[in-house]
Amino acid sequence: MDNWDLLQTTLAQQVMHLPAQPVWADDTRILGLDVQYDGDNAYIAGDLQTLAGKLFGTYIAKTTVAVPYKPQYFAFREGPILQNFIAYWEAQTGLKADLLLIDGHGIAHPRKLGVASWLGVQLDLPTVGCAKESLIHFQGNLAEEKGSSLPILLEKETVGVALRTQKGIKPVFVSVGHLVSLEASIDLVMRLTSLYRISDNLRRADQYARQAFRGEPAKEWIDLGSF
Repeated sequence: MDNWDLLQTTLAQQVMHLPAQPVWADDTRILGLDVQYDGDNAYIAGDLQTLAGKLFGTYIAKTTVAVPYKPQYFAFREGPILQNFIAYWEAQTGLKADLLLIDGHGIAHPRKLGVASWLGVQLDLPTVGCAKESLIHFQGNLAEEKGSSLPILLEKETVGVALRTQKGIKPVFVSVGHLVSLEASIDLVMRLTSLYRISDNLRRADQYARQAFRGEPAKEWIDLGSF
C-alpha cells in the first residue's frame, strides 16, 4: 500500500482517451461487471450482451479478496479480481467481450485511476466507468430531462459527467475507462439503458450477484462456481 500513490499515478498516465467516438456495430459484445462483497468473499457477475440487445447471459463466480479496502484505492482491491474473473469466464465459456462496462469509475477519480481505468489498462480493452456516486464534487443544476448532463471537472479538466438516464431520477456518473471517448461512453450508457437508472446489463449483473450473495439458486443466471 505504501507504493499505491506512485503506482496509481503511473497507471493513470497509460490511460488512452480516444479523440473521437469509436464506431461500434450492433454486434459489439459488451460485458457489464459488478461485484457484491461478503467480507473477503466476492461474488462477481459478468453480463454479456450486444449493443443491439442480444443477451448471451449473466455469469456468476465466487472468489476471495486478499487486498484490503482503502478509500480512493479501490481499483487495487477490485481490479485484480475482475481481471481474474474475465480470464476464468473466457476459459469456462469460450466467449470474449469487445468492450467492458464497469460499475465504478474511470478517470473521474482524484488521481484519474478508478477501477474501470485500471482494468482497461491491464487488459488493453475499451472500458467505460458508470458509477452510482461521484468521487469528485461537481457544480451546477442538472436538468430533469433524460439525457441531460453536467461536466465533472478536476483541475479544470472534464473527467466525466453526471448523466440523467431517466427523467426526474438521480444521475449516474460516467467517465472514460480506457480506449474510448467521453462522448462514446455517454452514448453507450444511454443506448444500454431502457427503463431504469442504470444500464440493463449492469442492472442484471447487480441483481444476480446479490442473489448469489444471498445463496439463492441460479435461475436466470449461470453459476460458474469458484476460482
